[in-house]
Amino acid sequence: MRTRGESCGEGTADPAEWRPGDDRVVIVRPSAPTELALVTPIDRPALAWQTLTSKAEEVEAVVAAAAEAMEQRLAMPGEAYRPLRAANRALDVMRGLHAPETDAEAAFVASLAKGTTPVLFVASTRDDEDFMTPGELVPNEVSLSSVSQKILVVPSTAEPFGCQLGGKTGDTRLEAWGELVGARDYAWPCDDDNEWDAMINGGFVDCGRPCMPRPIQVDPNGIASCKIHVAQPELEQCDPEKGWRDPDGKETFVERYGETFRRCEVMQHEGAALESCRTSPDCPGCKSGFCVADFSFDDVSCDKGMYPWFFRFTAGARAQPYGYMEIACTAGDD
Repeated sequence: MRTRGESCGEGTADPAEWRPGDDRVVIVRPSAPTELALVTPIDRPALAWQTLTSKAEEVEAVVAAAAEAMEQRLAMPGEAYRPLRAANRALDVMRGLHAPETDAEAAFVASLAKGTTPVLFVASTRDDEDFMTPGELVPNEVSLSSVSQKILVVPSTAEPFGCQLGGKTGDTRLEAWGELVGARDYAWPCDDDNEWDAMINGGFVDCGRPCMPRPIQVDPNGIASCKIHVAQPELEQCDPEKGWRDPDGKETFVERYGETFRRCEVMQHEGAALESCRTSPDCPGCKSGFCVADFSFDDVSCDKGMYPWFFRFTAGARAQPYGYMEIACTAGDD
């Protein structure tokens, strides 16, 4: 599992910014009876990585819990090896298309936040043994459309490029299934740690230089002429702990791609907190909010005639899972 905030693609190096995450591992036992197949964070709380800091050492407990769950219940004599059937059912349960078989499964499904995005990761040292064809074991369109990434690690005769298979051969049931679902295939064994790290990618932000043809208008007190709003799926409130408030004190809702979001304004720091945010890397005393800083944590140099726009979001001001951010500023004279 990867940590957050160590590169441009995963956040900033700002020590005053939260790096929240809510990653939950579900172990699917491919040979176990249905009622024993899924191991969720409800059964083993250590399988959930819920954090505000995303420190690398926090991952160790999740890895240990996952390894223990996989080793605890191995295939018994006479049990068929059916990873594809197990993966298919797990997705259906999460999407509400298959009824949970146990109280723990039901509790896990109920705990999932709106907008939860699953990653399907199937890794195996041998081929699937199900009697159904790979085509019959492809998840239905609703379940599959909710998956952000589909990763398949399999023993293969195809020539890998590094560890990733360049061309799909379909020589095994697993490979045929991977081709049908559009999985990114890797060959086993894979001894490249960098390849394992890159298999699950949490996404990237625009890492372009924040250089604009005109500077942001900033008054003598350091207050930038900017309004920043987030559209977030929590409909009950604009969380003040994240430095958010209702625009003009009024509840505001917007629609995006058929989903309803609550619109919140991100509060700009004021007074001593604003000065600290603008000038101090550590930002002592800063709660959640934003400022336009006088410096950047990245090595940014703008071409002649261009001006840097250094937005800084302290504490939880940018902690908006499954949401959108809008920034509007008045530019000053160049």
